[in-house]
Amino acid sequence: MASPVAVRVAVFATVSSHFKKIIRSFVALFLFLALASSAIASDDIITEYPLPEKDTYPTAVEVAPDGNVWFVEFVANKITRFDPVAREFKSFKIPSSRSSSMDLEVDTAGRVWFVEEDANILASLDPETGKFEEHLLPMPKSKPGSILVSKSGFVWMLGWNSNLLIKFNIKTKKFSEYIIPTPNSFSYNLAENRNGEIFFIERAGNKLAMFDPSTETFKEWKISDSIQSALGTLIDSKGIVWYLRLVDNLLVRFDPATGKSKEFTLPKNKGTQEIAIDLKDNIWMAQSTDNVIMQFDSNAGMFRKYDIPTGATKPNSIAVDARGVVWFTQAKTTGLGMLDSTKTGGINRKLGVKFKPPKDIFRR
Repeated sequence: MASPVAVRVAVFATVSSHFKKIIRSFVALFLFLALASSAIASDDIITEYPLPEKDTYPTAVEVAPDGNVWFVEFVANKITRFDPVAREFKSFKIPSSRSSSMDLEVDTAGRVWFVEEDANILASLDPETGKFEEHLLPMPKSKPGSILVSKSGFVWMLGWNSNLLIKFNIKTKKFSEYIIPTPNSFSYNLAENRNGEIFFIERAGNKLAMFDPSTETFKEWKISDSIQSALGTLIDSKGIVWYLRLVDNLLVRFDPATGKSKEFTLPKNKGTQEIAIDLKDNIWMAQSTDNVIMQFDSNAGMFRKYDIPTGATKPNSIAVDARGVVWFTQAKTTGLGMLDSTKTGGINRKLGVKFKPPKDIFRR
């Protein structure tokens, strides 16, 4: 008796030439879809820039309004700028000797703001002068781990140890502190919507939270019955909040207006370090262990993977500029990576083959 594979081949061999053409069309479509959803590696799409010094652990990347790319060199205790046009790096040594800086933001004027976890400091850097300003947080050992510069001109932080949402007035240089309702929430990943409301993840609290600065009140939504080690907090052009449920391997679309969620299962992976969103509402993920940058098209509801050409680079932070170019830091190889999404093409869910089968399709 023939094997199942042999039987199938035999059946296909007896059908008409019309059916053979149709089968070939389906095979071509299948291969196209498989390639579109599988990992893609191309030197034309991804460029890697090695840093001048080795083993500095680059992280916390952001893109300034002028297109320059900023990031933290954690071990070297530096804030570094990369000029994509000149392809040049310039580093600025952080004044505090043990700052343990892990997050930064660039405001509309180009000033770089960052938090110093171990030093318990909010700091800023003026790129024009190279001068730093440091502001000691009111609560000792607060361990600020996330930062956001709001549209209204305030700097927001989350105290990992203090369970505080912290606001800094840039003009008056004064702090305000707000206690997060859930104790020991271990919160991070700040984002702001168009109304100026502040969203963040309560990692230990297993909640998504929102703070309204106009009323100084919090609102919390439970993520699930089981602890998820949630990650993210992105807000798209429609005001929808996106985040990851790491344990369940889900990307979640949450509408704060209705309280309803929609979940998307990620392709198999070994964990995501950070996520970012572009102006077209594509969501980008740095997957460190897999050495992959993953894209989710929120309009098509589909994922696509991009293999980083150099193996085991450990991408750990990710940002997208106004052109849609994706930037990511590479912790293990001490580099800065760039993925040009303008060369990748879109993801279209509405693919199909329209045909009218000939009447003699099954004739021999």
